[in-house]
Amino acid sequence: MELINGNFLDQNIYNMKIPKITKPWSNEMYDYNDYVADFMKMEIETQINDNKDNWDILNELIDLCGEVKYGDGYTIEDLHKGCLKALENVENYWLNNEWSYFVSKGLVNDIDLKFVGYGK
Repeated sequence: MELINGNFLDQNIYNMKIPKITKPWSNEMYDYNDYVADFMKMEIETQINDNKDNWDILNELIDLCGEVKYGDGYTIEDLHKGCLKALENVENYWLNNEWSYFVSKGLVNDIDLKFVGYGK
């Protein structure tokens, strides 16, 4: 499994323990949430590339990444590049808030990991 920035992740998604939830957040919580986000981002990147010729799906995926949808005046190539750029910058809190909605719409496949500490 390769991540967008070229880093490789272990194929066993269960090799990182869920940290104890603390206030303020511990470094372990931040690290774990980054780990979860990496898997979400890999799934989003797969969907972006699998749908690189589908304007409507790409426009939904850019929304998942926290950016404004594209309109007239842009090409599908602009939108595809914009999706990949937005994916690099999407924040964990945004993914936490939006992920399940986009899973329910069938735009991304769910992963077996969940963020910790949000809403606590």
